[in-house]
Amino acid sequence: MSDVILVAVNDSRAAFRAAEVAVDYARRLGASLRVVTVRDPGALDRHPGAIDPAALARHADLAAEAALRHVAGLGAAAGVQVSLSHRSGRVAAEILAEAREVKAALIVVALVDRPGSASPYIGSHTLRVLEFSGVPVMVVPLRGAS
Repeated sequence: MSDVILVAVNDSRAAFRAAEVAVDYARRLGASLRVVTVRDPGALDRHPGAIDPAALARHADLAAEAALRHVAGLGAAAGVQVSLSHRSGRVAAEILAEAREVKAALIVVALVDRPGSASPYIGSHTLRVLEFSGVPVMVVPLRGAS
């Protein structure tokens, strides 16, 4: 059995909540934590003309790096060994590929919490990870966070 927990993050509150839970599990289990963020280049195509694509890509990369640093800090504060990965491609496929590569025992992802929505829902990336993962997947809600 692997002693690696994989958590997928972006720069959202929900993802940071999932990271907090993943760090706690890793600490309790004596596991290491692999943190992955994925930039979907196709996402830029969904905003034609709204902003300079190169500027949007730079912003996405900066946000991903900040998210990785934040989670690395959480792990360090908890005494958890953390490694980081920044990938590019289709989000669910990249999360699953990362899980296979590091032989993760568990994948942790966030439950989407949309502004203005009465209830959170499972996003399309999370659904794909749940459907195709060969290891358990924990979906962490934002609500209930302190």
